[in-house]
Amino acid sequence: MKNETFLHAIICIVIGTSAHSWAQSDSLQIRQLAPVVVTSSRLATSENRLPMALTVVDGNRIKIGQQQISLFESLGNVPGLFAQNPDNYAQDLRISIRGFGARAAFGIRGIRLLVDGIPESTPDGQADVDNIDPAAIGRMEVMRGPASSLYGNAAGGVLNLQTDNAADLPIVEARVSVGSYGFRNIAFKTAYQKGIFQYVLSASRNETDGFRAHSRSENNIINAKLRFDFDSLTQLAVLVNYGNSPVADDPGGLTAQQASENRQQAHPNNLRFNAGEAVSQGRVGLTFEKKMGKHLVYARGFGTQRAFTNLLAFQAAGAGSIDRIFGGGSVQYQFSDRWGNLGYRARMGFDAETQNDTRRRFDNINGERGKTTFDQLEQFRSTAFYLTQELTAGKITLLTGLRYDRIRQFVTDNFLTDGNQSGGRNYATINPTLGLSYQLAKPASVYANVGSSFETPTMSELSNNPLGTGGFNPDLNPQKALNMEIGTKLFLSRSVRIDLALFNVNVSDELVPYQIVGQAGRTFYRNAGSSKRQGVELGINAILAKGLTLVANYTYSDFRYATYRSTVGTVTNTFDGNTLPGVPKTSVYGELRYFQEKGLFAIAQLRHASPLFADDANAVTANDYTLANLRLGHHFSAGRVSFEPYLGVNNLFEVSYFQNVQINAATTRYFEPAVGRYWFGGLKIAVNKK
Repeated sequence: MKNETFLHAIICIVIGTSAHSWAQSDSLQIRQLAPVVVTSSRLATSENRLPMALTVVDGNRIKIGQQQISLFESLGNVPGLFAQNPDNYAQDLRISIRGFGARAAFGIRGIRLLVDGIPESTPDGQADVDNIDPAAIGRMEVMRGPASSLYGNAAGGVLNLQTDNAADLPIVEARVSVGSYGFRNIAFKTAYQKGIFQYVLSASRNETDGFRAHSRSENNIINAKLRFDFDSLTQLAVLVNYGNSPVADDPGGLTAQQASENRQQAHPNNLRFNAGEAVSQGRVGLTFEKKMGKHLVYARGFGTQRAFTNLLAFQAAGAGSIDRIFGGGSVQYQFSDRWGNLGYRARMGFDAETQNDTRRRFDNINGERGKTTFDQLEQFRSTAFYLTQELTAGKITLLTGLRYDRIRQFVTDNFLTDGNQSGGRNYATINPTLGLSYQLAKPASVYANVGSSFETPTMSELSNNPLGTGGFNPDLNPQKALNMEIGTKLFLSRSVRIDLALFNVNVSDELVPYQIVGQAGRTFYRNAGSSKRQGVELGINAILAKGLTLVANYTYSDFRYATYRSTVGTVTNTFDGNTLPGVPKTSVYGELRYFQEKGLFAIAQLRHASPLFADDANAVTANDYTLANLRLGHHFSAGRVSFEPYLGVNNLFEVSYFQNVQINAATTRYFEPAVGRYWFGGLKIAVNKK
């Protein structure tokens, strides 16, 4: 009844808001709700013609009034996306789209993450965001649905981040902020543009003692973008990123009883074994684009080096390290032409990526490394050819995609005392996508698409072998899916935008996580069967008055196992018809935002999620919650210098809930309590251009 009352209130607000907005005149900054050009489909397209569900988050929503320490702050207004684990930096932010990514032990899985066209996702499909500074992001495009025909080893969608350009920034900007539980942030940014050359440099440092015991973290990030616009048709960009997190303590999962006794405690084993991680990563990327009439040539190359060490909350093989090098290149050609009312564009390309992981494990002797127990070199090679075509005829847009991926995973076992488990596996897969959109009127469209997708197990998933030996888990296979979607994008009276998507996804060889008693913190995987995922995603964006906007969304997710069989010892579990864990059935987000270029600004956010299951048996549940957040600040200037003091509070009513659940956790340690009421505030100072 409580959830039904809450949802009824949201619906009433939305209806009332829309009615009010329709009555407004065209003078209320209506251009904010006009369709924008997006690039996530590889062909730059007006979002109203794109036959896929996509949400654009602009830089103001990412930065103004926010702490700017996590992408989590800015993703609430994306329907169909559910994020967890914003506060445990040892496990990183976990993002799921339509259930893809919910199974990740850490970081982002099943979603392709790009920054200025450079892959942040590894070739095997894992992405971490600990080296992404939200303060450097000027825009996010979140495309929901099959991405394999566009980007390869991903099923849930694309998170396309674009960093700031010098033309949009002041000469110098500095920010200092503090908050509850020892939060401290210092950030600096500078930009310059002259002639064909521009640069943007930014740096930030974050520290926090954490809400729970043993949850301290530090993070330092540096970004540099150098761009040469030789003319209006030729562009070269050099992108450099470095992130260093020397401390990220892990308080671990708690049992329900432990969480009820003391939500701020760390699990005793996490204290005993000093669980946590340290990581550093550097990346250099290069992109080049040349337009020549009907033709366009694009090329990119990048290289990333990542050094990772961790301590888990058990002794045998409870300490580890990964030295990772990954990179690749891409060459793409685009042709565009028009014959009367018929427009045609095609983009074809070749991608090649490689990944080398040197993975070692050691005993964890009360927080210190012991003897070596595991040492192997894991390699991933992928090559791909793809073709994306767009045909437009009046009100109709037809988009097709076809991608061929050839993948090789192989391992060289360097720890031979338990035998040689070296080996490899090869995959070849073709994934098509077909999308169709129809313009009902100039500001409205309906669309439908169908496409297949695949995900190979990551090398971390393969190397966590339940047999306790080296090599890869021989029983783990790729997960495949068939995705179908219909939707509409409506711009009503030019001051209200409504996005609605209905989808059905059939997944085979569902990759399911589980843990083993005595190894809490290490996640293993198995192909448990198949699932059927159906859902509804509704997003509303409305201008209520000059400077006052509403963003609201509602997501309904009915994700169930169609077939599920798993054997543990002599016991076979059957969970046919059970709900997939880790994703709530319903989630709601609402944000009222008052903003003028100068003067007072205020933001009120409401976030709701229904209960979710923590295990495949559907025997353990994490509670529902409704959170309220407030932001308040002021813009003012003196000459070329502008000031922006701001104050915010998260979880205003101090609701008790869980920021994360460990799916199928061992010894019932499912729950990671979330922060209670949390205050933060700061000051941003900028020196603006004349």
